Amino acid sequence: MLKYLCATTAERTFANGAAAINETLHRQAHISTSSDDTRLDRLVQQHLLDLDDDDATELETLGVPAELGSRSPASFNNVLQQVIRQLQLAKLFCPSKEGEFHRSICPAAYNERTGEHHPEEMARWRTEFRGMAPEQQMMAATIIWLYQSGPDSTWLRRVPCTWRAGEAMQYMSDAGCLSLWLSLIARYPGW
Repeated sequence: MLKYLCATTAERTFANGAAAINETLHRQAHISTSSDDTRLDRLVQQHLLDLDDDDATELETLGVPAELGSRSPASFNNVLQQVIRQLQLAKLFCPSKEGEFHRSICPAAYNERTGEHHPEEMARWRTEFRGMAPEQQMMAATIIWLYQSGPDSTWLRRVPCTWRAGEAMQYMSDAGCLSLWLSLIARYPGW
């Protein structure tokens, strides 16, 4: 497990812990299954549909660094760039000409204009993903789910991405990147 610097300082020790963050997100997402059984992909996808400014503010109290800004395209882009840089995910994402801020980034091995992926590049993408540490995989998968605004069957097919949310959050906390992950969720303005 690698340790990452989050925001401008080392990962905070969350006052409420990863379990409390999982419970808060689970409650906000109105998921009927128990929080112990909820997968990370479902939590991210369910949470995005209903996240409002009050929910984002509540997430801030759980450990989102305030210096990362408000819920806006510019703030989300700053967090996204920081995640890609600090977790060394640049091989999985590339520049796009389709928009500004975070819309200027898309997953690699894909032609946005035609909607087609490049099979050889996709095979390399998946190989690179499989070779990453779990916390890198969790962050990359979260970015893909945010990019897709839901489930993905393009990049995340045949790669590990079925983590239980509580276990994933504890793992990211131990790895020192949970506050960045939480920042992605709290700052996400839609793609």
